[in-house]
Amino acid sequence: EVSGLSLRVKWRGRDSVSLPGLLTEINKKKERFIVVLDEVQSTRPPLSYELKNAIAYSYDNLENITFILAGSEIGLLRDFLGHEDPSSPLYGRGVYEVVVERFTPELSREFLVRGFREEGLEPPSSIIDEAVGYFDGVPGWLALFGRRYIDSAGDLATVKETAVAIAMDELGKLGVREKIVLKAIASGARSWSQVRDYIIEKHGLALPKSTLSRLIEKLEKLGIVKDYDFLDQVYREAALKLVVKTE
Repeated sequence: EVSGLSLRVKWRGRDSVSLPGLLTEINKKKERFIVVLDEVQSTRPPLSYELKNAIAYSYDNLENITFILAGSEIGLLRDFLGHEDPSSPLYGRGVYEVVVERFTPELSREFLVRGFREEGLEPPSSIIDEAVGYFDGVPGWLALFGRRYIDSAGDLATVKETAVAIAMDELGKLGVREKIVLKAIASGARSWSQVRDYIIEKHGLALPKSTLSRLIEKLEKLGIVKDYDFLDQVYREAALKLVVKTE
């Protein structure tokens, strides 16, 4: 839905349309049409396969259709595309990748100062500095801080709690084993063996080597950890607060 207008398409049953068919008709307008798919890596078969087929068809046949795929889990997004995987419908298709890097402290400060200035506010420098240090250049958290700081009348502690709660909600969607691995890393485990030892000591689970390695790889693809450390302080705090129950 955009500006109060929405479009609903029926994919199955009577009076349904195919996505390639719909895009073909739009392409006939001879005007650039952009399709934006957000967090598309979360889709599952058969929808994910249909989407990839539609993107491949558009790439090959519809010169006026452009797809923009956005996602916070860059590793899984690349897996979804599979443009280097011969079994993927998108194999060999051209991809232009734009990665939003973490802001430097200077850029983070400028981002916040300019945003507050547009709202007619000038928070104390100490608040700006604390937010820059805590949110560590992550654009999404900085934007959340700016908006929530304005709405909560300058309560930084409340904004931090909100950010951690959002992260906990996201981590809560993971499986029990992924959560256990995250708690191990959040608690200071900095190697494969330390993660394994933590899980055995705290939960009495002896995960097979291949299983544990696969879990760590998945968490890295999700963009949560890398080299046995969190990429985001907010998610580290959220992981520490997770309650994990194992049988």
